Amino acid sequence: MTASRPYPRAQQATIRRIVNAYLRENGLHDITAGPLTVSLPASGDVLRLTVTHASPTGHHDYAETPAHVIDAILGELERRTGFSGTRVLRAQIDGSIDRTARYLAQPRRARPSHADPARESEQSVLFGHPFHPTPKSAEGFSDGDLDAFAPELGVSFALPYLAVARELVHEEGDVTVPGDVAAVVPDGYVPIPVHPWQARHLRRNPAVRRLADAGSIVDLGPCGGEVYPTSSVRTVCDPTAGVTWKVPLHVRITNFVRNTPVEHLRRAADAARVVAQLPRRRGFEIVAETGVRTLDPAAVGHDLAAEVNVVRRVAPDRCARVLAGLLDDPAVLAGYADRSGDVEEWLRRYLGIAQIPLLSSFADHGVAFEAHVQNSLLRLDDDGMPARFLVRDMEGVAVSRSRAGLLPPGSPALYDDEEAWRRLCYHAVTNQLAHVIHALGRHTSIGERRLWTVAADELARFSDADRLLAMPELPAKANLLSRFTQRGERPHYVRIPNPLWKAASR
Repeated sequence: MTASRPYPRAQQATIRRIVNAYLRENGLHDITAGPLTVSLPASGDVLRLTVTHASPTGHHDYAETPAHVIDAILGELERRTGFSGTRVLRAQIDGSIDRTARYLAQPRRARPSHADPARESEQSVLFGHPFHPTPKSAEGFSDGDLDAFAPELGVSFALPYLAVARELVHEEGDVTVPGDVAAVVPDGYVPIPVHPWQARHLRRNPAVRRLADAGSIVDLGPCGGEVYPTSSVRTVCDPTAGVTWKVPLHVRITNFVRNTPVEHLRRAADAARVVAQLPRRRGFEIVAETGVRTLDPAAVGHDLAAEVNVVRRVAPDRCARVLAGLLDDPAVLAGYADRSGDVEEWLRRYLGIAQIPLLSSFADHGVAFEAHVQNSLLRLDDDGMPARFLVRDMEGVAVSRSRAGLLPPGSPALYDDEEAWRRLCYHAVTNQLAHVIHALGRHTSIGERRLWTVAADELARFSDADRLLAMPELPAKANLLSRFTQRGERPHYVRIPNPLWKAASR
């Protein structure tokens, strides 16, 4: 079968994502297995597809589909929106397909199997977001950069550090570096880790060169032990030191360039303070962020500060796997559930340590975690049952303004209650839970619809889930339209049917 080869396989995976995104974003939810005809009214084209699996939340599978479907959908979007985005997005789609094929074709770096389940899962996201047209785009990385820095290739590398004059640095919290790094930092300077690609990028920056010539910045070069890039590419983990560094990377990954503006750092620091006050919940863990460090924007300007900074995060349990890695091949997660002996009980336990604590954090404290599959980690017990759920990345936390607590009124972590709730529903349910249930239902004998009923029945036992169960629709990011109209940082949203409401209302 041609789709078993790397490029056709990558291409078919991309077509599936684009078709499913188009159906979702245009309200085409009533899909059944078998022949499917999709009219494109603005262009007059018709798509003729064969659905091999129909999903209640749009995770449909198809028989092999011709590549011209991509151009037909982009042409429809251009006629409908009047936005000339076809050429740009088509190039980005092609780049994403090429990179996916490369990851599928190249042998991953040799390392002991199962030595570090956390790393294995972080570096196993070969296909990426199931409703995104360019899930593996990385504009700014050359082929050589991919070989050196792509997590999908199982790489690791030494992390460079800059020593910055203390008067040019702003920091909050604890940003302790490993001892062997601290030992080489000159007196009066503060260390900031930098991604190797970013270090090269900064050397071409005239403002950085001026600071270096003045002695305000000293390039320490690679220091400390090797780190490995996680699924987000720009966040790197030093497992020996037990620390993870979130650093800027001036590369457009999926939607936008991954630098870190000062406002984002402030949001992360403010959210970390709020989250630290939350009560502990059994089986639910928040990956702590201990501090942030940046060039002071008052001294160097906001643009440069966004390119040189770091968030220090405690490295999570090395047996906890990122959900994005477990779900990249949905059969992997389903295999653990199947081997546990009771898929329905597996889901109940998952809901108990993941969805219930996430909903309760918002109901009781107004805290909405950005718990999409790349920010969610799962530890399984020896039988394959869910044992611990972890959520990370405080920059994405939204705190309801009505329960601001210790945060100042102008904090960027504060959101109106409805917006915070919408973010929680999208990330925790539309993105995360729907993907988990699709994996279990598609690749075990239970089926997705039955599992949504199980989920609704289980959630109905908890009053914190009442608001979710009463919603006929869920919010969903319109990634295809947003990428087409170049609104990656301010995405459009659509509504999709809520299977939990349907099951609870039966």
